[in-house]
Amino acid sequence: MSLYRIVSGITALSLLFSVLALPTSCSQDKAPYVQVKFACTTTIDVTDTGVGTPDAYVCKNGKVTWNANGHIFTVFFKNGCPFQSDCKEIDNQKPTAGPIKDTTMTTIYDYGIVVDGTVHDPHIIGDGN
Repeated sequence: MSLYRIVSGITALSLLFSVLALPTSCSQDKAPYVQVKFACTTTIDVTDTGVGTPDAYVCKNGKVTWNANGHIFTVFFKNGCPFQSDCKEIDNQKPTAGPIKDTTMTTIYDYGIVVDGTVHDPHIIGDGN
């Protein structure tokens, strides 16, 4: 065998292996995603119809203060307290709660608020990251 055939064979095999090692478009498809940004809620206005922010996004380590605006209100959580502080006394006398608990994922906390004797149903969305 001649040196020319050996070099040509090695070159051809190298080229073949290089082409086979290239990624294909089928195996590299990635699912599309959308990034959404929310402002961190630190205050919630109490209104005649409940609250001004019915779905409040609270950032990691965030605290929330409900502004009474002249109303008598009491906050109660239906499925667990999202705050490190106790959720039993959030009212017009003690309107601040927090910081939000550390969790591994974003969690929605359903809560109720009684404003001047009427029950309303907003949410706290706690950032887990």
